[in-house]
Amino acid sequence: MAFVPRPRKRVFAILRAPDGSAFQKCEICGVSVAVALADMHHCDTKMGSKSKRFKGMQGMRSVPKSNDQRFKNQPASPFRLFMESFMKSCKIKNFLEADRAGVERWQKMSHEDKQPYVCHARVLDYNHQEALNKEANEIIKVDDEADSAMVGKFDKYGWFYLDSSDDTESSSS
Repeated sequence: MAFVPRPRKRVFAILRAPDGSAFQKCEICGVSVAVALADMHHCDTKMGSKSKRFKGMQGMRSVPKSNDQRFKNQPASPFRLFMESFMKSCKIKNFLEADRAGVERWQKMSHEDKQPYVCHARVLDYNHQEALNKEANEIIKVDDEADSAMVGKFDKYGWFYLDSSDDTESSSS
């Protein structure tokens, strides 16, 4: 058994500029470019234009529209009813301070003080459920496809067949 040497992998030396650094200046545009990437550097496209940076949106920010459409068909919670009445009677003009004061007041309220809002919310919820049930009962119920006029005109492989019963009768006579 003879000792067979393994072939060695080729290792290339790290590319360096003539002065020994890893970067060199491009002779055309004068930009410092990594030596390993110098062959991919194309300065002719960058000559006339400077890079433009996005500096963000200018001007006033737009205020998002009210989310009333999302919650339009939902009944209000007792807390929401309390906050609406609190905001109407509140003398604080700053919205955030008024909101904080309303939350603190709601948390400090006893169950007896919250009871009118809870009862009103239950009535609203009951009316909402009744409206949903009425709407569900008014929807016309349709069989999936048993009574459809298109039954039997489609092949299970997706081919569409036309009624050609008139054509076959005329050709046979």
